[in-house]
Amino acid sequence: MTGMTDNQTVALTIFLTITAVGVLTMIAVYLMVGMAWQDYDTSAESASARTLAARPGPGTLLYRALARKCPNCGIGKVLKSYFHMNSECSSCGSVFWKNEGEWTGPMLIDFIFALGASLYTWAALVYFDCSLTSQLAVTCAIAALGGILVMPWSRSLWTMFLFVTGEMGQATNKPANKPANKL
Repeated sequence: MTGMTDNQTVALTIFLTITAVGVLTMIAVYLMVGMAWQDYDTSAESASARTLAARPGPGTLLYRALARKCPNCGIGKVLKSYFHMNSECSSCGSVFWKNEGEWTGPMLIDFIFALGASLYTWAALVYFDCSLTSQLAVTCAIAALGGILVMPWSRSLWTMFLFVTGEMGQATNKPANKPANKL
């Protein structure tokens, strides 16, 4: 042995395993979005939905998702508040989630992030030989905080995914500037 305890060896193994699974998951997500991106070009239904704006590139879509903006126009906000989504874009009228159960995608993203964060934290606490009580308390807190902190971005990323796959509702062609009422 190289002077590491059994706990440190286990912690490093867990850390490397989680990292490998994370990298493989990111590759799978990249491939799924790539396949959806190819279908985005050929889908007649999504082509009619894209008549309002030119097709945004992948970098633009990722920026819009991270900024929590509408993937279609990049102007309207996906979220009303930290925990509540808008049903449609205030700028272009695109319906963000048109089907029941579309909340399961972001919920899975929240869960995976919380699980990964807590496992990384647990591996670090095991490596530094912290007590079992502190391992349980800190990893539970990190799991709860991780799931809550990632919520707005998971909803925005999922909305971007729905846009790319053509599952986001079509825009209602709202007028860009409404005249103000004068008193």
